[in-house]
Amino acid sequence: MHKYLPDTGEKSNEKKQLRIIELAWKGTVLLTAMKKYIEFKAGSEILTRLRDEGLDSRLISVFTGPAGGPKWFVSVGFDTMLMKTDFLCHGNGRVLLAGSSAGAWRCLAMACKDPLLAYENLRIAYSRNIFTAEDTPVTVSEALARNVESFLSDDNVDHILNHPHYDLAVHAVRALGLTASENKRLQGGAILVAALANAFTPKNMRLFFERVVFVSGPELPDFVHAFKGRAIRMNEENVRKAALATGSLPYIVKGVTDIAGAPPGIYRDGGITDYQLNQDYCPRDGSITLFFHYQERIVPGWFDKLLTWRVPQSGILDRVLQVFPGPDFLKRLPDGRLPDREDFRIFVNDPKERIRRWDKVSELSEILGQEFGEAVTSGNIRHLVRPL
Repeated sequence: MHKYLPDTGEKSNEKKQLRIIELAWKGTVLLTAMKKYIEFKAGSEILTRLRDEGLDSRLISVFTGPAGGPKWFVSVGFDTMLMKTDFLCHGNGRVLLAGSSAGAWRCLAMACKDPLLAYENLRIAYSRNIFTAEDTPVTVSEALARNVESFLSDDNVDHILNHPHYDLAVHAVRALGLTASENKRLQGGAILVAALANAFTPKNMRLFFERVVFVSGPELPDFVHAFKGRAIRMNEENVRKAALATGSLPYIVKGVTDIAGAPPGIYRDGGITDYQLNQDYCPRDGSITLFFHYQERIVPGWFDKLLTWRVPQSGILDRVLQVFPGPDFLKRLPDGRLPDREDFRIFVNDPKERIRRWDKVSELSEILGQEFGEAVTSGNIRHLVRPL
């Protein structure tokens, strides 16, 4: 015979536990079913904290942008969100904005007096460049100089150098030996030798290029003390040339000379040695480097692109939060791919179509900024972040 026992609360507790499990399961299903427009990966020293507490923007001490030509248009929505919300401004705390090539240009624009206007001026100037088979490294260099001038007015240069919250680190290299030649055959041969030497070990790059970083701020950034290269203070006389140098790709763009405060020589694209992420920018105090990237793989140097086994050195990613577009977002882009420097050649006879596509990428990227903000505000980043 069935016996009725008094309610001791065990069934009630059991129901509560089942309800918690049900809600957790539904939440997991929801997160799994969400379209992967944006993804998160974190280094070993910050992963547990992000999973336990979510992201506190006050912990971000560095924001860095990779080189990569027009791929940076996928970053527009994310960067715009940062600027509109002052996400990186923490009272009296200072944040380092660091990058090479297009990544450095993004950082410089974000530190301007009116960052949204400067950033849009840069986006328009860059995307409206039109090149033909008749262009030379000299004419391409002139076009890039106009890109730099489009957003680096005198007022903006002054604001960057005296910014209340941001310090800047703009990477470049000083070409050595024949890599400094503007003769295409000599430079091309030297670059080929450099690429082969780099395949053995990236340490060989010091034979061909000297690492240089142009910095601003009241004090030298922490990473400079361990930087294997030369640090040069930015001033009113060298900001624009440093900005041009960081985007002067070998063979395609003429090198930059006569940079005030820098040793004599030919300066080229900083992505050669610091292509996407190749520095430990963060001090070891629990702070975070926020890294918005256009892809999942992180390539240390320009010559490492085809070396699929080459990854950043141990320790560099320990305090990095990498944010990047997911596969569902990439499917929404024209032809399902990121913009590329090759688009200048592909659409050489139809530059309006190239510009239309790049504008579309910038427009679509708005959702990446929105989803990042929602993930941080709601705390869902705790469930979405994966190990780097």
